Amino acid sequence: MNDHPQARGKLIVFEGTDGTGKTTQRDLLGRYLQDKGYPIIITKEPTDGPYGMQIRDLYTHRNKYSREDELSLFLADRREHVADLLLPSLFEGKIILCDRYYFSTAAYQGALGLNPETILTLNDFAPEPDLVLLFQAHLDVGHTRITAGRGETLNNFEQREFLEKVATIFASIKRPYIHNIDASGSIDDVHRLVVGHVIELLQPAFVAAMD
Repeated sequence: MNDHPQARGKLIVFEGTDGTGKTTQRDLLGRYLQDKGYPIIITKEPTDGPYGMQIRDLYTHRNKYSREDELSLFLADRREHVADLLLPSLFEGKIILCDRYYFSTAAYQGALGLNPETILTLNDFAPEPDLVLLFQAHLDVGHTRITAGRGETLNNFEQREFLEKVATIFASIKRPYIHNIDASGSIDDVHRLVVGHVIELLQPAFVAAMD
């Protein structure tokens, strides 16, 4: 992935299959860091922009788009996200907490039959994260959280056989900044794991700023 050496902020990404608690933990971390005085940006992919809204249409109208069309939408949405929010915020020294990034595209579109490594290469315009927290839990846990916890019906991207492929691809992506998080515990337990990794990332810069 392309390096952006001018960036002074940090990009922390929350990844994993549906129902692993990524969004809950992103928001908890955001409040924790804000209380510590860090400048925080909370965001997500797909975004709420025009391409992101088309992507959400995929959840209910899968037959309207080919795999290649879907991938093109994700890339277009991400290009806007990078240009409009991610890079400017990093240059300003902000800490970005992002729910899903190009690893999700590789895993989910890869589960549809596209090559995950090719997808990662196509995202070389996007800044590499400083930290990826990969949330892992048994698929039954995720399904229960989606149906019983949220009261939602599983969409096409949340069916068990499909998510098994997604989880396998996530686990196959190896980068030094990817850290696995056992998401099967309580919200508080998982939050403590998240904070441990994030403090390890931020503490040197925080100490240097205080000198």
